[in-house]
Amino acid sequence: MEDITREYLKLDKESQSKSLSDDYIFKKIAEFDSKFKNRKEHYEAFEGLLSNIGADQKSIAILNCVIKRLKSKKNKLPHNKYYYDLGNTILTKADIERRPPDSFEHLVTSSSRYKEAKDILLLVQSEDTDHFQRARTNIANILEKYGRNYEALFAYDEVLKTDTNFGMALGNKAIAIGYYTQLAPQQSLVLLNNCYNLLQKALSDPRLAEIGGKLVANDFAKRISSLERYFSEISFTPKQTEIPKSLSLYQKFTLENNLFLNYDFGYYYDKHSLCDSFFPNVIEDMRSIRSSKTSLMSNKTYLTFQVFNQLLEDFVTSRYNFHKAITVKSKKIDSQTNYIYTYDYTYHSLQNGMLKSVFSMLYNCLDKIAHLIKYYFYQSESDPNKVNIYFDWLTTDEFKQILLEQNSYQLLSLYALALDFKSNSQYCGLNTIRNRITHSFLNIYDEFFAPDELEHSETTAELLVENIFTLFMVVKAAIFYSTIAIKEKANSQDSAGKLDATIQKKIFS
Repeated sequence: MEDITREYLKLDKESQSKSLSDDYIFKKIAEFDSKFKNRKEHYEAFEGLLSNIGADQKSIAILNCVIKRLKSKKNKLPHNKYYYDLGNTILTKADIERRPPDSFEHLVTSSSRYKEAKDILLLVQSEDTDHFQRARTNIANILEKYGRNYEALFAYDEVLKTDTNFGMALGNKAIAIGYYTQLAPQQSLVLLNNCYNLLQKALSDPRLAEIGGKLVANDFAKRISSLERYFSEISFTPKQTEIPKSLSLYQKFTLENNLFLNYDFGYYYDKHSLCDSFFPNVIEDMRSIRSSKTSLMSNKTYLTFQVFNQLLEDFVTSRYNFHKAITVKSKKIDSQTNYIYTYDYTYHSLQNGMLKSVFSMLYNCLDKIAHLIKYYFYQSESDPNKVNIYFDWLTTDEFKQILLEQNSYQLLSLYALALDFKSNSQYCGLNTIRNRITHSFLNIYDEFFAPDELEHSETTAELLVENIFTLFMVVKAAIFYSTIAIKEKANSQDSAGKLDATIQKKIFS
C-alpha cells in the first residue's frame, strides 16, 4: 500500500502545483493501471484521485474518463464509495461547465447536471460515516447554488447527527443561517451569535483544512473576525436564554421540530420565537384594479393576501393535527370509527386516518404556493380562480420565463424544489404518497408484519411520520422562499404604497 500511496501523492502534488496536459494525465493513467494491475487498493481508490486531478486541471475530458471508469465498476466497488465518487465527479464537471461561475441563466436553463449529481449523492447511506458526511455536505452546497439555503440547513444537520464536530457542516450551517439573518424583518443578534459559535466550533475541527482546504478555513476565520468586530462596535454581550417551563406540549413539539413559521430556526430567544410571523410585503400600483371587497387594496393585493392567509391556515392546522395524531392512542382496528379490517396485517385506525389527512392537507400548500406565485408575478391580472394551478407549474417554460425576467434566487429555489418532485428525484416519493392517499389507497403495516419490500401502496406508521416531517420541512422552505421573493420584488421597485400585513401577523401564534 505504501508504494501506491507514494505514487498517488506525487501525482496529486504535481497536479496542484502546475497545469498538466490531458495527454500527460492519460499516459499516467495507463502507467498506473499497468503498474498496479490486480491491486485492490488501486482498483478502488484511483478514480477518487483522478476526480481531484480533473478538478485541479478543470479538465472535462479527464472527468468524463473518471465517470466512464466508475460506471464500468458499479457492481464491483463498495456501494457508498461508488455513489460518492460518481456524484462528486459529476458535481465537479457541473461547476466547470457553469461559466461564468455566477451565471444565473445557466442554473435555470442547464440545471440537469447539478440535479444528477445531487440525486446520486443522495444514494450514499449513513452507515458509511465518512462518505455520508462528505456527500451530504456536497448536497447542501448544490442546494445553496440554487438559493435553497433553508433546505441546506437540514442537510448540514443530517451530517451533524453523525458527528457533532464535523467542521465543514458546522461552518457552512453558520453561513446559511447568517444569510437569512439579513432577510429577517429585524436582525437577530442572538442568531448571529449562534453563527459565531458554530464557526468557532468548525475551526476547532482538525480535519477542516484536509476536507475543505486552507481557503475554507481562512474564510471561516475571516467571518469570525468580522462578527467579533461587529459585536464590539455595538457592545453586544450574549445572554443565556432558557425555554419557559410553562410551554404547552404542542408549543414544545413545534419548537423542537422547527415548525413555527418564523426566522428563528427552531431556537428559542423570546416570546416571538413561538409565533408564526411569515407574511409578504407586497407592492401597490395605483393603476391596478381596486378590490370590490375593500378600498384599501387592489384586487391583486387582496387576492394575494387571501391565498397566503389560506396557505398559513392550512400549514398551521396540519401542524396542530399532526401533533394530535402522533400523541393519540388507538388500536389496530378502531371500533369507534368502524374501519373495515382487511385481514392483511395493515392498520386501519383513527390515528393513521389522521396522519393521512395531515399529509394530504399539508401537500395542498404546495399547490397554493404555485397559485400565489403565478398570480403575483404574472404580468396580467387574470382571474386566478379560472385556472387550475399545481406545484408542477413551477417547472414549466412559462414560469422559467418569469424566473429569468425577475432574476430572483428565491424563485429559482422554488423552480429547483419543484423539479425534485419529478420522477426518480429526491421528493418524488412524497408525490407518490399524496397521489395514493388522494386518489386510491395507502395501506399502513405494523412494523413487525411489514413486507421486506413495500409497494407504492404500502408503508408503515413510522415511515409515514418520517415522510410527514420531511414534507413539513419542504413546505416551510417553499413558504420561506415565496415570502422573501415577494418581499424582494416589493423592495426593488418604487411603489405608490407598500402594504405590510401587520394585522395578520399574530393570527397564527
